[in-house]
Amino acid sequence: MAKTTRVLIPSDFTIDSLFFVIHSIEQSQAEQLDIILVYGNKSSTSISELLGITLEDRLNDLQSEDFLKACQMICHRYENRKLNIYADIIGTDNPNYLHHYLTGARIDEVKIPTDYQFEKRTRHFFDVGQALLNLNKTKHKHVNIVEKPATNKTGRSVLADLFFNKKWDVNY
Repeated sequence: MAKTTRVLIPSDFTIDSLFFVIHSIEQSQAEQLDIILVYGNKSSTSISELLGITLEDRLNDLQSEDFLKACQMICHRYENRKLNIYADIIGTDNPNYLHHYLTGARIDEVKIPTDYQFEKRTRHFFDVGQALLNLNKTKHKHVNIVEKPATNKTGRSVLADLFFNKKWDVNY
């Protein structure tokens, strides 16, 4: 049985960010692929927020129904690759935390879109991609961090561009 390759990709949980995810999937040679989309949101110092708001609550606020459906469509499109897409929130840009996060989540590769402007969707947002690049410059280099050009935000019908300009055979 082939080993599953785990790829972490910074995301703002918008449909525009999924262009880079599709590009990363198509460039990967792995038969089994886990994509972990992460959003940077520094933890609050409010005790009621820390105790009362769960990860699921935060993800529900950040991810639109269209985004979730687009992720499902991507998984369906690449089902022969045994693709899974997960979402997570990283709570700090501390290098030690990031190093332990990458180790604990068994991340094999980090792919960072270099020219993508992340949408600040929360008050405590931080750019996870930049934090991971800074981590790569320090002594913590156990993960392959790849910078690749992304697709800039469009203004067009993103869902249509994402799925129907590829000449894929899509059935519903």
